Amino acid sequence: MDSVAPNEARDHYVIGIDAGGTNTRCALATLDGTVIGTGSGPGANPNSGGDPENALYTALDEATQGVDRSKVAAGVFGIAGAGAAGRPLLLSASRKAWGELGMKGEPEVFTDIAINFASGTAASCGIVVFAGTGAGAAVVSDGEILRRADGYGYLLGDEGSAVWIGRCGAKAALSAMDGRGAPTVLAEEVPRALLGSEVLADLMPRRLAMAGRGLPPAGPRPYSPLLTQAIVKEVYGRPPASIGRLGPVVSRAAEAGDEVAMKIVEEAADWLLMDVDAVRPALPEPDAATAPVVMAGSVLGRGPVARLVGEGLRERFGVEPQQAGDGAAGAARMAIRRLAG
Repeated sequence: MDSVAPNEARDHYVIGIDAGGTNTRCALATLDGTVIGTGSGPGANPNSGGDPENALYTALDEATQGVDRSKVAAGVFGIAGAGAAGRPLLLSASRKAWGELGMKGEPEVFTDIAINFASGTAASCGIVVFAGTGAGAAVVSDGEILRRADGYGYLLGDEGSAVWIGRCGAKAALSAMDGRGAPTVLAEEVPRALLGSEVLADLMPRRLAMAGRGLPPAGPRPYSPLLTQAIVKEVYGRPPASIGRLGPVVSRAAEAGDEVAMKIVEEAADWLLMDVDAVRPALPEPDAATAPVVMAGSVLGRGPVARLVGEGLRERFGVEPQQAGDGAAGAARMAIRRLAG
């Protein structure tokens, strides 16, 4: 990107994008860091079934409505899946979306991991542990990932992510329903969250009618192949990332004391802390003892997994972990720094 003279700063803009597997968020900011426009789009990570070019274009278009796009001086895109394996595809998608909207030059593309770290701290080096659609941990230094653990997508990893938690919750519900697993409130809550009350009423009319009249259901939910197959059809009929919507269902069940759900969230926290332990040796000296740790993603924003991971990080580092901020705004600030440098 071309440099911008100080007296022109008020007339120019930067763009920051934080694109994950579930959604894409864009921030348009002036060169003093003030966000003046926002946009959103669907998930951009192709490993989770996303269409990156469409997602990026949609968010960019919305954020830049009503401004002179030729005045956009720089852009930083943090995109899930933009590591070595997925980088060529995402670079191409980013440049196409940028160019189709008439903006000059081209954006810089980083992984969303680096953006997550930058959104939570002004430090140049430290650890970020993340759990949203994907999950893992990394040591980041000046935007470069020195070491990463997990973040391999739903087929090969992402243990502790919303998708992983949701999948575990759905499996636990089906196991309870067909008799293989322990009883759990998830056998009630997962079908309701996936299918909705109207579909459940069609599949289990007698049971729900009794509940509607204030009568207690007659024992645990009886096995229903129609219901289990409806769950299977719903899960397999949508993009893999969509099962992440069951993550909050599992978390609420755990908070209410359901033993099966509690085991799922405890295992999720264990995986995420294992990721931190795996990357920690890559912290450069002499900053290793004081390096900040940033927690990022929907799973680590609040709830039982966030609480357990926070406790584990305090034990390991003796410092309070920092919460990631708005990723798109953080990417915009990163664009400003790189433009000035």
